[in-house]
Amino acid sequence: MANLGQKDFNARIKRIESPRNTSYYDPDLKMHVPKRTSQDAIRKSAKARKFSVMKLLISLLIGVVAVMIGQAVRLRFLGMTEQGNALLATDLLLAAFFVLLISALMRHRKLSLRLCQIVGAVAMIVGGHNLMWFYPNELAIIYTSDYVALIRAQTEPMSLVFRDMVISL
Repeated sequence: MANLGQKDFNARIKRIESPRNTSYYDPDLKMHVPKRTSQDAIRKSAKARKFSVMKLLISLLIGVVAVMIGQAVRLRFLGMTEQGNALLATDLLLAAFFVLLISALMRHRKLSLRLCQIVGAVAMIVGGHNLMWFYPNELAIIYTSDYVALIRAQTEPMSLVFRDMVISL
């Protein structure tokens, strides 16, 4: 009887050490776990992921949406409408918070995706008032109709505005 147990043990060791055996079954996890995975193989599989233009566009939209949400929060809950450094600082802080929140939820945390989010946020801060010229009724729902009227009175269509500098396109 003891000899049979030794044979089973030796057969099991032989199966485990076999070069064709690339995984083992973990009963706690109830799955096959790969064994002998080198760090090079892990790095190679991480680099093998394909570049996606769609992820870059979604990251741009994350930046744009984060600024819009931040401005809506600033208008609706904080009641800040006057121009100045406090307005820009509040927009930047709220946009940074919402960019981090949305990108964490969507798992867009790579450096290239973060840069796209920053570009989207900056584009919305500098040129977002143009949307109020093209879609005033829709943006009056997000912001307030008084704010949309105020922005349309202060800016021109097809322009870029950063604080006091206006560049007409």
